Amino acid sequence: MNKKDQTELKKHFQKSDDLMVLKKIMTCFIDSEKTRKCQSVRTFAQIPDEELSVLYDIFAKVLKGTLGKGLVEYAFPNEVYEEDQSQNLLWELLQKGMQDEEQTEKFITHVTNNMLYDLPYAFFVGEFVYTVFEKDKSDRKNKYDSHEYHFLIGAVCPVESRVDGLIYDEEENTIIRKITMDRVVADAPTDGFLFPTFTGRGPDVNHVMYYAKKSKDPNTSIIEDVLGCKFILSADKEKELFRAVLDQAVGEDLNLQVIASVNEKIQDYAKAFKDEPEPPVVSDILVRDMLLDSGVTQEKAEAAQKLYRETVEDHYFMASNLAESKTTLNADGVTVNISGDATDKITTRMIDGRKFLMISLDSPDVTVNGFQMKIQ
Repeated sequence: MNKKDQTELKKHFQKSDDLMVLKKIMTCFIDSEKTRKCQSVRTFAQIPDEELSVLYDIFAKVLKGTLGKGLVEYAFPNEVYEEDQSQNLLWELLQKGMQDEEQTEKFITHVTNNMLYDLPYAFFVGEFVYTVFEKDKSDRKNKYDSHEYHFLIGAVCPVESRVDGLIYDEEENTIIRKITMDRVVADAPTDGFLFPTFTGRGPDVNHVMYYAKKSKDPNTSIIEDVLGCKFILSADKEKELFRAVLDQAVGEDLNLQVIASVNEKIQDYAKAFKDEPEPPVVSDILVRDMLLDSGVTQEKAEAAQKLYRETVEDHYFMASNLAESKTTLNADGVTVNISGDATDKITTRMIDGRKFLMISLDSPDVTVNGFQMKIQ
């Protein structure tokens, strides 16, 4: 599933769109002890409009993540094809349209038994059908040629308990102490999934898309134990490992100029291919070439290439995960943010045995906390 496929789905994901039809919704509330308090499966017509609008928003947010960060595609390993395993449970649920109570019970039990979650939560699964019109070479729709894409979207929303407090009582026209406790379902899911993925404008039952509101903190129990997939590194972990590769391979030659140069080249590479269907990834050859162009020796550039290839195995890191929007220097309580191409104004010097960071000023205008600083 690429950016173009994602954009197409998002475009039609609203209640008023005739091409996107919500057929059924399963709702379930699970407390902190993994006990189900309520569960229901309702058709589109059985859900009040006000509630339906909120549910649409919840499901839509699962598709709004950034590919490769908050929205990551996973391939199902072979063993989850088996009966009562993750992929099989999802497939049976989709095929039977959540009408089979036994199959629905199997799936919910699988989720509640395998998902680790700190808070009570509401779990929603929507069954959708999107009518996909075929297109010609000019990207124009053929209204006489179409097929249906059936899919499920799951969303996990935390349930927060409202503590007792003061409220305004309209009947008594006074402020009184609230004596009941409300449990409010958050309208922003922390996790979710799309099955099957929408790939090449059609279903791919061998892949599932996992959504995390916090891309830095994905729920690995959902990925591995609920969906049955092998966890792929988060964006922050990719960046951390990439830094470790360069630090180990380049060593003392990893100075400010090399770091800034590599970052700039990754940024340029990400921008050059930003409109491509597939997000650009950083290959081991690109790592070597970037380091060579940044002044690193052939030996160290090739060492970095080899170490990077061994680190990533068969999953190259995404360029957007590695690029920094600015260069940040941190040392002994001092932080300096450098934007754009201003890194050439920063140099390091050794003076009388001490290391100095020096900033070249093309203009004498320097402000500190908004004050104009005087340079003697």
